[in-house]
Amino acid sequence: MRKSLYILLGSLLVVSCSFPEKKGEGQEAVGKVLSYAEALPLRQKYSDLFSRVEIVPLDTVADFLVADIRQFRYALNRFFVLSGDELLVFDHRGKGMARIDRRGQGREEYLSIRGFDVSEEDSTVCLLTFPPKLMYFSLDGTFVRECVMESRGFEMALLPDRSVAVYADNVKRGDTEKPALLDTYRAEGLRRKSFVQGYSHWEGKLIPSYQQKRVFTHLPDDKGILFSHPLSNRIYSLASADTVEIKYTLDFGKDNPPQDTPDRVRPEMPVTDVVKKYWPVYGFNSCWENSRYLYVQAFVGGECTDLLYDKRSSQFYAGWLENDLLQCQMNPVEATDTCLVGYVPTDNLVHLSEYLRLNPDQKLSEQTKRLMEWADQVGNPVVCLYWKESETSRSFHNPLIKKKVLGEDTN
Repeated sequence: MRKSLYILLGSLLVVSCSFPEKKGEGQEAVGKVLSYAEALPLRQKYSDLFSRVEIVPLDTVADFLVADIRQFRYALNRFFVLSGDELLVFDHRGKGMARIDRRGQGREEYLSIRGFDVSEEDSTVCLLTFPPKLMYFSLDGTFVRECVMESRGFEMALLPDRSVAVYADNVKRGDTEKPALLDTYRAEGLRRKSFVQGYSHWEGKLIPSYQQKRVFTHLPDDKGILFSHPLSNRIYSLASADTVEIKYTLDFGKDNPPQDTPDRVRPEMPVTDVVKKYWPVYGFNSCWENSRYLYVQAFVGGECTDLLYDKRSSQFYAGWLENDLLQCQMNPVEATDTCLVGYVPTDNLVHLSEYLRLNPDQKLSEQTKRLMEWADQVGNPVVCLYWKESETSRSFHNPLIKKKVLGEDTN
């Protein structure tokens, strides 16, 4: 299927960007440097990385209709979808199990949800809400507890040491503080610590993002979180409230993104126009990492480009990773060594349907045919599980999914 179709499916969303961190006295820590100038042509396909794809339609029975996917997680054998200001929980077959909707102005209620994460340690869902607080729920949607946390963030992640990372969205908290992008809060007392500075000339403005609205990526085996933002070529690693380091630097030479908004930019100029004019490379998003690969998508010279680093061979590739297993662009979320989890938004299904209407001779796989049948009948997003069959016994430490892949009964 033509590359132009996939590029069309990317949607403009809103997140943020940053300055790199410093390590030592005047010495910048850049992590593993991946040079775009030395990258090999990306000729691999999804079928070279994974054995097959399993699609799991999210059911709409009992009004589990997903208007849009703001954030998505797969944990504890369930799919968690933040849609609007409610959190929907589906089982591994896509059946709706619970809905968390506490909108209101009273106790145990919120006006809006800004982010969420899932604690696999105690099987709870944590919401970052406005008014600013953390609200905890059981997997069936029962309220457990809440605590006030003075944060203006719009996305959150739970770290291995039980602290909280928050995407601060370029917020400035006072005359003496610079705008920030990444804050951490210790579990005890929720004391804040800022790590990544924001853009001084864009204080209070929303920064454009591309592909999907996601800055945090969970690493396998509870090894921490990746933090990446769409206007910076730095990818950070978070292991605790006090441990934030640059893990990777994607080096584009003279085309590296600016570290702050150029002074000559007029204040009234739309942010998206500034990015297109002054950022030769932007849109770093949709990343995932396991022990074998690091994957990032970005716009390089105006072209949507896949960047793939093979750790085993120490080779860096750039180009287009053809999704030959599904024939449709999906949004990746996180990966282990045996499985990549992603989803196909409803808009992507609509675009694919229109493309096929204009190209009736296009050959489709059985999975793609099922995908289109589901889109025509129901319209909810579809979850995609890309399996590496040879190692399914390790997948997500998830016995139910493991049995399903091996053909065993999960009832």
